[in-house]
Amino acid sequence: MRELSPTYLKILSTVWTAFFYLFIPAGTTMAAVPVVKAIQVKDNPFSVTVDMTGKAPVKVIRVGKREVLVAIKNASLTTGLVIRGKDNPDLESVHVESLEGNVVAVMVTTKHAGDEKIKSAFDAANNQLTVVLNRAVKLTPQPATDPRETRRLTDTPNRFAEQKPTPLPQPKRTPKVQLPDPVPQKEPSLTKINEGIKPPPIYTHPKRQASLFKGDISDIYRGDDPLRGCQANAVKNAMILLKKQLYKEAGAILDQYLFEENALCLEQAYYLRAYVNFMAVENDDSTGLLTAERMFQDAMVAYPKSSYLPFAYAAMGLIHTRLHNSATAQGYFDIISKDFPDYSGMPEVEYHLAEIYNDKGYTDKALKLYKKVFESKISHDYITDAGFGYGKALFKNLRYYDALSVLNYVIKNDTEKIYESADLLKYTADAYFELGLSKGARENYIRLLSLFPDIEEPDMALSKAGDAYGMDNQEQKAIKLYELVREKYPESSGYINASIGIARYLKTDAEKIEIYQMIKTRFPENTYARIAMMRLAEIYQKNGEYDKCIQEIEDLLATHPRGLRYEAVKLMQKAYEALFKEQLKADEYTSILMRYEKDEVKLKKIGGRLIPFYVGTAYLQADLYEEAFNQLITAYKLHKRIERPALLLFGLGKAMDESGRDNDALKLLNAFEKRFPKDKNRGEGLIRIGRIYLEKGKLSKADDAFVSAYKAEKNALDKGRILMLRADVYQKKSDLKAAAGLQARAVKAFAASPGENYKILAEAYKTLGSTYLKMNSYAQAANAFAKALNFSEDDRAKSNIGFLLGDAYQKGNVLDKAKATFEQVAQSYDSVWARLAQQRLNTMGLAEKIINS
Repeated sequence: MRELSPTYLKILSTVWTAFFYLFIPAGTTMAAVPVVKAIQVKDNPFSVTVDMTGKAPVKVIRVGKREVLVAIKNASLTTGLVIRGKDNPDLESVHVESLEGNVVAVMVTTKHAGDEKIKSAFDAANNQLTVVLNRAVKLTPQPATDPRETRRLTDTPNRFAEQKPTPLPQPKRTPKVQLPDPVPQKEPSLTKINEGIKPPPIYTHPKRQASLFKGDISDIYRGDDPLRGCQANAVKNAMILLKKQLYKEAGAILDQYLFEENALCLEQAYYLRAYVNFMAVENDDSTGLLTAERMFQDAMVAYPKSSYLPFAYAAMGLIHTRLHNSATAQGYFDIISKDFPDYSGMPEVEYHLAEIYNDKGYTDKALKLYKKVFESKISHDYITDAGFGYGKALFKNLRYYDALSVLNYVIKNDTEKIYESADLLKYTADAYFELGLSKGARENYIRLLSLFPDIEEPDMALSKAGDAYGMDNQEQKAIKLYELVREKYPESSGYINASIGIARYLKTDAEKIEIYQMIKTRFPENTYARIAMMRLAEIYQKNGEYDKCIQEIEDLLATHPRGLRYEAVKLMQKAYEALFKEQLKADEYTSILMRYEKDEVKLKKIGGRLIPFYVGTAYLQADLYEEAFNQLITAYKLHKRIERPALLLFGLGKAMDESGRDNDALKLLNAFEKRFPKDKNRGEGLIRIGRIYLEKGKLSKADDAFVSAYKAEKNALDKGRILMLRADVYQKKSDLKAAAGLQARAVKAFAASPGENYKILAEAYKTLGSTYLKMNSYAQAANAFAKALNFSEDDRAKSNIGFLLGDAYQKGNVLDKAKATFEQVAQSYDSVWARLAQQRLNTMGLAEKIINS
């Protein structure tokens, strides 16, 4: 199905825009667009695997309780996309769609709701993205896991092929490591990482039928009539010797038989001679192997329709497998698979085909063949070999739970296999480790080291055994193994991992910093150096040294651009957020703005919702309202509605108001005051609402807002200001009496407010006096202006109010006081009011002359 509902498309568009900067690493270039080839839904764990032709940026988020969105940037869909596993009982649907901007969107809807974080990982070797939809396994952090809930995955970077440490020079072979004796004890309760995870049950095989055949090339001498009716005594004797694995003796008889040019049983003699020659050759004898191949070819030329033909093809495939000519070997095996489907030795053929696919990195093809051979309902000799291959393929496919179940089956049913090579124990130990099953991990690592002391990287196995003890909070045992690794392998990858492990248990940050600095300095090119740098940055972040944290991450991204990029960027984001929050609290908003303008490009790439929130708040404090709006609207969109803090809503509403976006400001401030009825900024929000309504002429709504603001404010000074604003409402209603009453109350509030509020009182009395003048209440006006004059400190303000006082006296016919007041203003230094006062005096003098005349 390749359709998405309109709702999902809308969600996709919004989500992609919000996460765009985090999605694309710096320096990404447009190469060939990777193609999504197939999608498969799997069990144990419940997961979705996306097969691609290359790597692309990926974002995985939970859209709803049952919906998970996988967005793949710079990718395209193959024609006729195949989605396998849609019948999974836990799955409701899988929708796939190509969106604008080369985005492939996969929406997975499950049948059961879930709240857990989604884990995802990209297998670079096989170009596979795996998204795990439950908590059964842990993957490479792409998104990062919460360090408070899980063990830090990056403490053991060698756990994945794409994080394998840079090989270090190995020291000369050392004597067998003396491991600490395991002490039988009751296991302590596991840490959070192990909660709810139990070892998988051992695989239960299907009921198998017994067979005369072994499932390999040796079936050439099995069955009711392996000689195909031949009665020649020499050939019969050769067959007897062959069955006893006396190949040289059997070959000598057959050579003599063919030399004598017998006419009977030549077909059998040719094929059997080729077979015994092949079986007698050592694996590294290339000349002997090619001779055996030529014998099979001679037999095939002589008898091209022989019933022995599939055995010849199988033998030549095995010969080229030993010669490491995998392409030629695959060709012979493919012929058998296509032309001889009933060949009894098919398990051997399919097993070796699976090995070839595995070596070439075709994990899905290999896994399919291993599984087929392993789960055969007919008994044969390749069941445990295929089981081991199947377990390894499951592990590489990040299906650790299934891998461990199969590997434990192999160990149980063929105990000798653990002595054949170190790989069986190593994969089993690693599967336990990846599942967080610490007891099984450490027991298998220790067993591995005991049986195979000469394995490659014994330091890592020993170090991971220490990690396994650490997972169970067995600190002393973990430290003991870490110290052993550091002592025996001082220049190894395990030495660095053990050092990181020890650092976890050190008591002081100074001790930890010393170890991380040592790793960073001594092994700058090693993968572990990036982990040390991350740990350093985390310590600086925890201790509030945000600048150091940011610098450490910048160094990390510069020296290891591909390592831990997501985690590093997220930590840098947190450092900036904490730094800006701290500076806002200290009223250092100018520092925030200087830092932002310096690092603007980087901060935009980092993303996050708090950085634009803090930066916008800083711009708001600097009265740069347009810039504040741009930042705060970004933060607003990145927050879910229910998660938007009060300060964000208020700050954005204020920025909208101050930048002329009145309608938007009104909607946002109304929403703010209703949602946060007890917030400290609610009063100012209501004042701004009232002012906007006042400007729009909606006087009743304006007055209601001011009344609510008056109730919300506790400060007498603010209450006075609100009363003055209410007076403006009544001024516009032409109700001067009510306006004057409110202004008189405001004056009392200002007077009752602590501090010397002379300027405010002067302006309030002046406004009150002006209202009284309009009411023709000249005595009250004069009284108000006189008080305003007393509180005035500025000469210009005194001149202005003095003129108004004289005007009130003149209109109230108190001419002597009017004249005296105007004379005082006329003598002031303010030329404007002095000239106006002089004009009034001249007018009053002329009026007296007229009266007296």
